[in-house]
Amino acid sequence: MKVDLQDFRYIDIYVNEEKDIVIFPHSKAKEPLELADGSVLDEPWFCTAYYPIELKYPYTKEELAEKIRYGIEQWDKHEPYNDFSGNNTFEEKYYGIKGFKKAIKGKRNIHLGWDDIQGKYASLMIPCKSGYCYLGVDEVILDEDADWIEYANVVIKFIETDIEHIPYARQNKGKLNL
Repeated sequence: MKVDLQDFRYIDIYVNEEKDIVIFPHSKAKEPLELADGSVLDEPWFCTAYYPIELKYPYTKEELAEKIRYGIEQWDKHEPYNDFSGNNTFEEKYYGIKGFKKAIKGKRNIHLGWDDIQGKYASLMIPCKSGYCYLGVDEVILDEDADWIEYANVVIKFIETDIEHIPYARQNKGKLNL
């Protein structure tokens, strides 16, 4: 898979305690984004599209690679999720659990794709105890010619990694919603 890094794409992968996976592609938002400081981002921005792509454990790395490929191909093809009535995040909607912190507790978020700054990458994110956020605890930069199997290998590594063995996660354990 050769990628023109002038382009950028990414997906979010959520992994529960049973190692089941759900992938959410991203799509261009139709509305400007109001930032926390009150300013408005008028240029195009991308956010999660509610188009879950599921993979139940056990699965092979080839099956995972195929789902990653499919998720990336869904880039900007679905409506961005924007139903935040009653603080209803897409995580709450998908997992059927009211409350963001409860919906994401114990789950891992793996953000992967490519861009002009990092090239091809995968980042392991752990939910925070406070706010609507994830803390990045590990990252792998892949070779420019990395293929879908190499992405799948990194995802499997992140799933199998004991969070206690990641120094940054260990240092910030009190902030994580494990």
